[in-house]
Amino acid sequence: MQKILQKKEVKRFVVGILVSFVLGILLDHFLIYPFFKVSTTEVDGSIEQENKSVEEPLVLSSSTQLDRKIEIEKVCKTTVDISGALKHPGVFCLDEGARVIDAVTKAGGFSPDVAYRFVSRKINLAQKLVDNQKIYIPFEDETECTLISFLPQTKEVQNIMTNSGRTNFPTSEDDTSSTIQTSPEVDTDGSGCININSASASQLETISGIGPAMSKKIIEGRPYSKIDDLLNVSGIGDALFKKIKGEVCI
Repeated sequence: MQKILQKKEVKRFVVGILVSFVLGILLDHFLIYPFFKVSTTEVDGSIEQENKSVEEPLVLSSSTQLDRKIEIEKVCKTTVDISGALKHPGVFCLDEGARVIDAVTKAGGFSPDVAYRFVSRKINLAQKLVDNQKIYIPFEDETECTLISFLPQTKEVQNIMTNSGRTNFPTSEDDTSSTIQTSPEVDTDGSGCININSASASQLETISGIGPAMSKKIIEGRPYSKIDDLLNVSGIGDALFKKIKGEVCI
């Protein structure tokens, strides 16, 4: 009888353990697990948010660096001021290594009243530009290219100098007559004048009171838009200017 009671007690104990185990599993599945799942999600969300907050400044930093790089690349390499006989003169930004012709093109090209002869003789359109360079293209009425003859002032030469267009030089009997093109800008009294924009140093030295040093200064001061600009040359004062102004022209 006592053994039977002991077996019943053992069964109750085992059943109690099993019931407790099952209840524990159910409790964990339906009550405890959802709680921890929500908490884990919230924690994961916080971690993800923190990661985003950490990554965003890095992205912004990269974007800022890219913007700065673009701004640096957009900085003008060569800024030039081109004015005068152009369709749209002004200040322009050009690429590094640009030439004078590029600046002219940027300004819309030459205007109809440009001094083409002066430009073709005195302005190097292939010259490379430098930053802050100033370029001036003269108008036709600002400069005149004059053909000067330094032949002895004989009667025959004076007759040639007083004519414009095609004229004949006297030649020997064995030579056929040859023609030259004289310019109407030469003084009609046969005295001639020296173009301060195109004369060589030796030609300038034929002017009264002008020596090698002064002729060099005159050449360095080109181009001149009017004779009075000679007063801007160092060493030419009012007295010397009055002395030479009758011998020079533009």
